Amino acid sequence: MIRKIIMFALIFSSSTFGQENDVDRIAAALDSVGFTRADLGYHPRGYWNRFPNPDKIPYVMPFFKDLFAEPLQTIHYTQAMGNAVRQYLDPVFYDTSDVSLHRLSYMLGVDRIITGFRNYSVNLAPRIDSTAPMLDAFEQMYLAEGKQLNFMTFGSQADWPNYKEEIETKLKDIPLELQIIMAELVLNVFDAYKWRRIAVRNIDSEDLLATYAIKDMAETMGDGQVYYPEVDDVASTLDAHSLYYGCMKAAQAAETASKKLKNYLETKPKDLNKIAFDYYGPFGRIILAGTGNDKHTWTDCAVLVDLGGNDTYTGNAGGTSSHEVPIAVAVDCGGDDKYMNENPNLPSQGCGILGAGILLDAAGKDEYKAVKMAQGCGLFGMGILLDVEGDDDYRLETSGQGCGYFGIGMNFDISGNDTRYLFGDGQGFGGVGGVGVCADYQGDDKYTAEPFEDVAHRGDYHSEHKINVNAAQGAGMGRRGDGSDGHSWAGGLGVLIDIKGKDHYYSGNWTLGCGYWFGTGLVYEGEGDDLYESVYFTQASGAHFCIGAIVDEGGNDTHKLWETAGAGIAFGWDYTNALLLNRGGNDHYEAKIISLGCAQIRSNAFLIDTGGDDYYQLQKGQQGFGAATYRETYDNPNKFSPYDALAKSFALLLDIGGSDKYMDWEQEGDKVVPNIRCGDNKTWYSPAKDDPHYGASNFGVGMDVEDGVVSEAGMFGE
Repeated sequence: MIRKIIMFALIFSSSTFGQENDVDRIAAALDSVGFTRADLGYHPRGYWNRFPNPDKIPYVMPFFKDLFAEPLQTIHYTQAMGNAVRQYLDPVFYDTSDVSLHRLSYMLGVDRIITGFRNYSVNLAPRIDSTAPMLDAFEQMYLAEGKQLNFMTFGSQADWPNYKEEIETKLKDIPLELQIIMAELVLNVFDAYKWRRIAVRNIDSEDLLATYAIKDMAETMGDGQVYYPEVDDVASTLDAHSLYYGCMKAAQAAETASKKLKNYLETKPKDLNKIAFDYYGPFGRIILAGTGNDKHTWTDCAVLVDLGGNDTYTGNAGGTSSHEVPIAVAVDCGGDDKYMNENPNLPSQGCGILGAGILLDAAGKDEYKAVKMAQGCGLFGMGILLDVEGDDDYRLETSGQGCGYFGIGMNFDISGNDTRYLFGDGQGFGGVGGVGVCADYQGDDKYTAEPFEDVAHRGDYHSEHKINVNAAQGAGMGRRGDGSDGHSWAGGLGVLIDIKGKDHYYSGNWTLGCGYWFGTGLVYEGEGDDLYESVYFTQASGAHFCIGAIVDEGGNDTHKLWETAGAGIAFGWDYTNALLLNRGGNDHYEAKIISLGCAQIRSNAFLIDTGGDDYYQLQKGQQGFGAATYRETYDNPNKFSPYDALAKSFALLLDIGGSDKYMDWEQEGDKVVPNIRCGDNKTWYSPAKDDPHYGASNFGVGMDVEDGVVSEAGMFGE
């Protein structure tokens, strides 16, 4: 009898424990203040006077309004982008397939900015002559352009010019198999060129040329300092589907050629250092260089292939330098290369303006240095830099390393311990109407956005102009024109993704999963013990109708705010959805003011940590630890624009599992003491339930529990 009782007790306790484990902790936190998930997010109405209606703000991303309304869906939206990088930048997959750049450019870029495509194929099918492939390729292109390689006069072939004979002479020392690979690449790029020409057919020529001249988006967009009417005109007449079809063709053409060249070089003799071909074709210069240490200074290359060696590039190298060269593809097969461009007016190193700029470097320890619009930048086009292997160094001032303005910019690196440095507008920056992605698969990487104003001169008044506005490392920011000329343009999507390694993120303000003015900034971290160091409006933060989020899937991570040290780690200001999800690991969070799950001016802020022994520190008496700041307009509506009284706000600090510490930093004496309200297995409210300002559809909850689930975090079963 006793044995039966014990068995019953074990079964009952086991069943109860399993049920407790499955408790939806977000639902429980919401329920504790009378909310459900339907109370989160925003559904702006036309009668919300003075609210910038996203239905009327130009260039809002297709996904934005839905994520704005359902903030917790940002978790799986971010994870899905991380999954794409985890799959298609995996070195094994990359080495054994031929679709990585197409799938990545589609899933991370084209599908985020427009609809209409699925990731089936870009339909590359060049017709290659087996006996004279390069010559035939030129003849095909010239005929398609209504031109010819030689001429007839007085009933016979003219003595000169004889372009066919000139090309034949240049090709005589190029092996046939190598010619076949080059012919395929050239014809595929020409295919992209034709689709790009279709894309711009309705654009006024003056507007088109004026767009190429715009090089100061990084300096003029944030607060609406300069209005470019030609941008609105181009956007209204551009055939975006034809443009991105051509761009994806160019990206896939580069990858296909790179892999065929790799196979060729592995099986053929190595005496290819004297290979040299140079001819200006119908859509730009075409270069083939051998395995020597070459210097490429060209500024008009449509196709540039280098078979190896320690090379130096000072020209456009995968950059659309002008309207005459709107598609530019550069492939380097190996060597420790230097890409050096000191000309701020020359797009390079994977920059597409009204076209496609692709740079693929297959191997070596490489250096990339430029002033602006490089290393993965798009302006009404697509720019991609892919570095496959090696410890690489990327240096830039602005607009690159994954930066898009009305276009797509992507910076991909598969392996190596890499360093990236810039002043701003990059490392995953979605500027006005654009998508910027910086993605690294593996290696211990360092990402730096220069924090100090005396170096980069982008000072922010939130930090007494000592710290820069970086707009970097997973930031989406728009043109706030409500204080200048009224031309408000929505921010785009900025994403930083790193799958493996112990990574270090160092920056100033407006970084690391940060949104601004209908922009979306996301960070996805896969695994590794990572260090996040930044200052203000950072680490899952944002201001003015936006989304900012970080999803970190594992590791013992440190999130530290320094200097003014606030408005970060899940902080929202003025209708912002801010979310930081950290899964597993013993994590450390440190800030001074208004941080650690803090919602102000009708924002939603979520700091969620599952598993591990975690540490939280905030300056004593500051808003945070799951706090929603009360405003008088919540109860007493503004007589002219009462929408604050019609909206809702919610803040949550949720910690599931582990032995956790919640500490107050006392500025006087510089000591740290336990917070008296927060702790293991406690629930607390800010405002407290006995506070006269509790209510007004404005709730802050702190909840530390031993177990439970966040259902949105487990969509992919991990």
